[in-house]
Amino acid sequence: MGFELNNKIGKGRRPGSLNKNTISIKENFQKLIENNLEQLDNDLKALSPRDRIKAIIEMTKFVVPTLKQVEADVTNKTDLTWLDNFSEEQLEKLLNN
Repeated sequence: MGFELNNKIGKGRRPGSLNKNTISIKENFQKLIENNLEQLDNDLKALSPRDRIKAIIEMTKFVVPTLKQVEADVTNKTDLTWLDNFSEEQLEKLLNN
């Protein structure tokens, strides 16, 4: 039996609420890392520089949010023709002050 429209018995979690299992797993994993920081540091130091960088980059995926690619169309619509009325000397003076 699948989801039924207007089901009043099983409402599920409220929007935005966290899954209790996910919270527990994250907390336990955090404790595991915290309790083994010294060993992790030693293991990283034992790696070659190239492998160490690769390992650190892989670990950052769990800490730093992944950025999404964004396309932007940038056009300059500012009319700067009024600058043509200035001499080179006046422009230099404006830029240096």
